[in-house]
Amino acid sequence: MTGRARRWALPAAGVALVAGLAALLGGRAGGASIVDDPVQRVLVVSLPGLSWSDVEDHDDLPNLEAFVRHAAVGDLSTRIGRRRASTTDAYLSLGAGTRALAPTVDVAVALDPDETYGGVRTADILERRLGRVPDGVAYLAAGAATELNQDGPFGGEPGRLGDLLDEAGVQRAVIANADAAEGFVSDEPPPDGAFARGAATMLMGSDGIVPGGTVARSLLVDDPDAPFGRRLDPPAVLAAFDEAWAGSARRVVLVEASDLSRAAAYGPRATPAQRSALRDDALARSDALLGRLLERVDPARDAVLVLSPVSAGSSPELAVVALSTPEVDGGVLRSSTTRRDGYVQLADVAPTVLRLVGEHEPDEIEGRSFEVSDRPTAGRVAELADEAAAAGFRDSLMPLVVPLVIGALAVLAAATWQRDRLPERAVRALRPAAHVALGVVPATFVASQVPAVVGSTPGYLVAVAVLAVAAGAATWAVDRRRPGLGPIAALGGIVAMFTVDVLLGAPLQVNAVFGYSVAVAGRFAGLGNLAFALFGAAAVLLAALLVDRYGVRCLPAVTGLLVAVVLLEGLPMLGADVGGVLSMVPAFGVCLLLLAGRRPSGRHALALVAAAGLTVLVFAFVDVARPSGQRTHLARLAEHLVDGRWSSFSDSLTRRLQASFGGAEVAAWALVLGLIVVVAAYVVLVGTGRLGPARATRPSAVPPWLTSRPALAAVAGAVVLAGLGLVANDSSIAVPATMLIVIAPIAVLQSQADPREVAA
Repeated sequence: MTGRARRWALPAAGVALVAGLAALLGGRAGGASIVDDPVQRVLVVSLPGLSWSDVEDHDDLPNLEAFVRHAAVGDLSTRIGRRRASTTDAYLSLGAGTRALAPTVDVAVALDPDETYGGVRTADILERRLGRVPDGVAYLAAGAATELNQDGPFGGEPGRLGDLLDEAGVQRAVIANADAAEGFVSDEPPPDGAFARGAATMLMGSDGIVPGGTVARSLLVDDPDAPFGRRLDPPAVLAAFDEAWAGSARRVVLVEASDLSRAAAYGPRATPAQRSALRDDALARSDALLGRLLERVDPARDAVLVLSPVSAGSSPELAVVALSTPEVDGGVLRSSTTRRDGYVQLADVAPTVLRLVGEHEPDEIEGRSFEVSDRPTAGRVAELADEAAAAGFRDSLMPLVVPLVIGALAVLAAATWQRDRLPERAVRALRPAAHVALGVVPATFVASQVPAVVGSTPGYLVAVAVLAVAAGAATWAVDRRRPGLGPIAALGGIVAMFTVDVLLGAPLQVNAVFGYSVAVAGRFAGLGNLAFALFGAAAVLLAALLVDRYGVRCLPAVTGLLVAVVLLEGLPMLGADVGGVLSMVPAFGVCLLLLAGRRPSGRHALALVAAAGLTVLVFAFVDVARPSGQRTHLARLAEHLVDGRWSSFSDSLTRRLQASFGGAEVAAWALVLGLIVVVAAYVVLVGTGRLGPARATRPSAVPPWLTSRPALAAVAGAVVLAGLGLVANDSSIAVPATMLIVIAPIAVLQSQADPREVAA
């Protein structure tokens, strides 16, 4: 074997090891099917605003507790993009199989055929809007909802589930009425703004019609002690349910425990104590209704899905979901969209309902059917409640921890800049302080997994400080023993931490400050956008420092390192991050070119962009080759291309830009501005040679490392990673800002490096 071949053998083996581990991990089963044979009927019971902490804290929910004992359970993520979902948003998403938003006009107005709206008969309204008067419950804003979501950030199709069930001959019915307003009685029309019947949108077709059930005021009875003076009338609800449930045909029936929504709407009008009492009363009545409904279900042939479409206003966007089928006996829910035990999304409900009745789930929707993973029955509810609480704690930490980290880095940078004016002792403290700053990265991830500090802000901050100091002390000790090796050890530790974490299923990411909150619903597996920023920045800087210390002879190892990072970020069984791959491949390519002594050209830029796209496609087709229950969103990309749906990729990119920048026009200008900045940086730094190999004419005040080839590679790679990460990920400016948490301490360390130490 030649020397060159030997140099490439080790990194190639490392890349092969990562790929092999990924294949091994990808072969693990995601979860068991929720049903072996299709069921005849599906009952969906909606308990709006219910969380697992409610179930754990209340002792008077006997029917729900008995149901949960033998059901598969999980946390239902109710967040839609960056916003808290309204009830109608949630029901529209349940029925679209993709995140969807409610229109602002007639947002929750659904009517029975014999009702009136604004003094106008439902039949007359439908004649004008549909050109016909169908039987059943009519959602008046169906057209507005369709138009809004066609041009919206998620591309949901309201009524998709209803249309698919209708095509399959499955009957549908909705029984719900959460109308809320003072001063009207049950046999009179409520004020226009008091309609709260968005539940109809879950099972409506694209025409806005649900063939069966009722949402009329006949479901209500006057009660002066209830919120707004009215509540559901159990005999009326059960009579409507019995009518919808009877018969031999396949059917899906949704019953909403609407008193919970009414209590939530009335809450701001009551004192805290009374608000709690009203909600407790609504919970008790809803549990009693659930018990009466379950008495009418045949466990041998029916399925029951209990869920809360929205979370309580005081809790994270996580709510209850529990599923019982003839084959399910305990366990926790998951789906291939979350790839994490115990979590499913609103969009997963539509394909789950289709799977239950034996119908195929369409590829073009966002959600995927529930699966069941085994977990001991004892303690499941407590674990889910604790995980939701941890998500809320993480979200509460963000406004505190991020400014603290930014402030500390700003002080460190300012002190380094003005070090000539500082006392000698303070100057000597800058390098160990920079090592501690790098230690903050692993410290924040590890501290979030320590149960003793979760929920205690002071305890968490102390834990982060202790862990960061310990990590910094370790790498500072390495640096003192082997000058210049400390920063490499610190960056290597960060890269190794993310590598091991991803290979193990990313447990450190969950509810970590720089990981992701499962309540936000942006990501449940792999690396989040902030972790991507830290991982990518650390990899680029580590590559530059390795070549700087060991010369170009280690370039094969550095190349293998960066390829392995891309595999970890993008393989469907690991990171499955499209935006991360699209950012990393060009950034790493530019870095490697410069480390090899070659200046990137326009031809190189085009080749790297093409390589990024090709890498994503390769990962997508790898995903398609996996079992259907394990596929991610990458598989849908490949399926769109195979089926000739070329607009899907451009739509996805446009929506990602909108998520980052708020609108298509603003996104376009931001993209143009980003390209101008990148070109300008290229012209200034590379084209004019201002950053190149060290020259004798350089001012002695400038640290030699900052004018070296590895420094140029690090700067260029980081700039490209930040620019593309800003565009390709939906966290906007947070991506380049988070990169500074790694970049700033390294800049401090290298700006003070003694050239004799660096060369040692």
